[in-house]
Amino acid sequence: MIKIIWKSLLSMAFIMVSVANAATLSGTVKDKNGKDVEFAVITLIGENVAISGDNTHMPSPVMSQKNIKFTPFVLPVSKGSTVSFPNRDNIRHHVYSFSKVKRFELELYNGDEEKSVHFDKEGVVALGCNIHDSMLAYIYIVPSNKFSTTGKNGSLVINDIPAGTYKAQVWHPRLKGNIENYEKEITLSDDQSFQLDFEIDLKRERKRRNRGTY
Repeated sequence: MIKIIWKSLLSMAFIMVSVANAATLSGTVKDKNGKDVEFAVITLIGENVAISGDNTHMPSPVMSQKNIKFTPFVLPVSKGSTVSFPNRDNIRHHVYSFSKVKRFELELYNGDEEKSVHFDKEGVVALGCNIHDSMLAYIYIVPSNKFSTTGKNGSLVINDIPAGTYKAQVWHPRLKGNIENYEKEITLSDDQSFQLDFEIDLKRERKRRNRGTY
């Protein structure tokens, strides 16, 4: 019994030291014209088991429907995550995806219901509403729990990164070309603050219209 308690205390101490010595990454993403890119996702991929697996240490991922829009527009999650889809409008929505990574339908439901979907494969899942054609969003499933999304200023921060060598990937719904074309290898040491900047090429933006309400 004493040995078990001692091992638990050592494990907790190791985790606390690892977090205390962890690195921080600040990233920026701009397009070919030098403009800030919102909704870009930077993911760190490496052999360190501390960054693999699901994002159970984070708040449960949520893709809500509000004001006849999906929120957020881009939701990155770790493989194995379950995403909830609350309807916060006073009208019903019919959420669906025909993406190869995950095909599903959440048939007409309103604010009294909250449905969820489990995502067990990596890749991009485009979302739509069968009633409101203007509704569009993306769930991006990654093999890591170290990722973040850029804001309007094209910047992001990833905290508590264990020291090591990582492959940094940037993705955006309108990314032009293969994601491998934008990969960068970085090496982080304990307590390091690292700046990572990406320049990406984007496809033309699509416009969608509402079909109606229900």
